[in-house]
Parts: sequence; structure tokens; C-alpha cells
Amino acid sequence: MKKGLHPQVFKDATTTCSTCGVVYAIPSTVQSMQIEVCRGCHPVYTGKKQVDARGGRVERFRKRLEKTGVKK
Repeated sequence: MKKGLHPQVFKDATTTCSTCGVVYAIPSTVQSMQIEVCRGCHPVYTGKKQVDARGGRVERFRKRLEKTGVKK
């Protein structure tokens, strides 16, 4: 086998979540890395839904309809 073909693996590598600040110790080829969202704060894994501030299509339509004064 060729020497130097495989990258060096750091067994004590750290991965830090920039959203919640949790530090994970995961073997990697990079000594330390930073991620934006981890499994501890991602809405898919936590079950928390993100609330859309604008509302849905139907609500926006009804608001426009109310402004015009037209009855259903």
C-alpha cells in the first residue's frame, strides 16, 4: 500500500454547535469544526415546529379581503 494515502483521524476531535453551544466528541479528519444546527436544536429532531410569522395563504387572502370591504 502507498504511504500517506489515508488522512489522519483525530479520535478526540470536537464538533461545536453554534446555535446551542453543545460540544460533541466525534472522531474526524479535522481537529475541530463548528456546525450551525445540531440534533439537539434542529426542529425535525426536537419536534418543535417553526412558526411562520406571515401566516398562511388563506389568512393573508382574508386580510386583503377585509381591507377591501367585500363580504363573502
